Amino acid sequence: MRSRNLTRGLLDDHLARGHESSLALVEPARSWTYGELARQVERAAAALVELGVGPGDRVALMMHDTLELAAALLGVARIGAMAAPLSTLLRLSDLRAILHDARPSVVLVHADLVTLLDEVCEELPSPPRLVVVSVANLPMGDFTDWALLLAQAKAPPELDDSDVPTLLLYSAGSSGPPKGVPHTAAEVKAAGAAFTRSVLALTGDDRVFTASRLFSAFGLGSALLFPLAAGASSYLLPSRIRPRNVFAAMAAFRPTVFFAAPSLYAQLLHDHSAEAANPFSSVRATISGTEPLAAELWRRLHDTFDIEILHGFGSTEALYFFLCARPGMIRPGSAGRPIDGYQVRLVDEKGQPVGVEEIGLLEVCGPSVARSYWRPPVATSSGLRPVPTSRVFRDGGWLHTGDRFMVDAEGWYHHTGRADDLFKVSGKWVVPSEVEATLLAHPAVWECAVIGGTDSNGLRIPVAYVVPNIGYPVDDRLGRELMEFVKQEIAPYKYPRRVEFVSELPKNDKGAVQRWRLRLP
Repeated sequence: MRSRNLTRGLLDDHLARGHESSLALVEPARSWTYGELARQVERAAAALVELGVGPGDRVALMMHDTLELAAALLGVARIGAMAAPLSTLLRLSDLRAILHDARPSVVLVHADLVTLLDEVCEELPSPPRLVVVSVANLPMGDFTDWALLLAQAKAPPELDDSDVPTLLLYSAGSSGPPKGVPHTAAEVKAAGAAFTRSVLALTGDDRVFTASRLFSAFGLGSALLFPLAAGASSYLLPSRIRPRNVFAAMAAFRPTVFFAAPSLYAQLLHDHSAEAANPFSSVRATISGTEPLAAELWRRLHDTFDIEILHGFGSTEALYFFLCARPGMIRPGSAGRPIDGYQVRLVDEKGQPVGVEEIGLLEVCGPSVARSYWRPPVATSSGLRPVPTSRVFRDGGWLHTGDRFMVDAEGWYHHTGRADDLFKVSGKWVVPSEVEATLLAHPAVWECAVIGGTDSNGLRIPVAYVVPNIGYPVDDRLGRELMEFVKQEIAPYKYPRRVEFVSELPKNDKGAVQRWRLRLP
């Protein structure tokens, strides 16, 4: 029987083929071969066992994109536990909700992020063991030192081969708190095989650079899981992803494959000097995802950098893309066509199929689609199982994504928005009601509504429509003040990029704001 453990195909099989000295992971100032990565993964697995982590336990990782994060994540998988990578941008409320949901036994955190995490962990019914990964010039305090545990780790444990979820990825794709999505090693393999078979075959000669974080499904697959499965080398950028850092990394690493969100592509286009060398000169394939890619932006990128971006669409619940363009088969502005092995359908509110050129709700069925959200396990006659959520996960393995799409006569799928008014900015979900609640805390705001608009590149941005309170001047200064207010109160990417002052908001006969009317031209 073939191994179900995620690390077998990512590490052991390469070593068995004599690729121990092949380059696996690269940072700006250091790198690991496949042999070194395998040794570090075994040390991480041994250290976790010493901490009492066993099969089925959750280990949360709130770390920057470093070699240590990769080794720890794979070490968790090697012993049959569940790795839950967390965004380093999480604010207190979301972090609290996630940790209450995941109930990790151990949390690994970089030293510069430990203060917030320590506060939340103390509130949990069963506080996890907090283990700190050192960062230069920052003291460890009274926390357990991960480096010390690694140095003291004993012989590596046996590779766990049970058929259980190995990843717990958090999604905010629908209303409410973030939801954990469990994925097995088999689903990871299926997602990678489908992408390789339909879109892009990675090889051991490829150098992959993904300008998206490992805590996201898109970043985890593109930057770690898929390159390692192919025996390729992948570049990790621990620092903040900004155009100058990306340009420097591309010049040094010379990637052959590049993944990024459309918003990052737009930033690269904006900051690129016409006199500078083409940063994509070594790249054979460029891929984008996590948010819509406007046709005009696609064309500008093509004309400036001589690249043909393969744009795709997926979800955390499906782990990766299930729609994507192919080399030589591209329709700018669309999300592509179904990837081999996935069934996609558009239905109306009653679940009935809609026709060509009609807008419907997107549902997908395929080998990497999760079967439920994670919940604290409940006892059944066959053991412990998470509670299913039938509103999203339908009979027959169908996933109801909550996204509205239209398919044209030639089979290209076009994203038309979220059914629940959520939208993505730079690949991260924005909940309009959260931004509205924040704006309403400002004394100048009487009423407001937030929608997803677009900037000059066709990228999604938050736009706030504000009814000002009496006595406050309506001018650009107040608009900037409201933007800055939101930026300081919640995650910065959620702040409105534009504030429109109006005398009233459109409402229905029950007094509910009709956001869809604000989207009309």
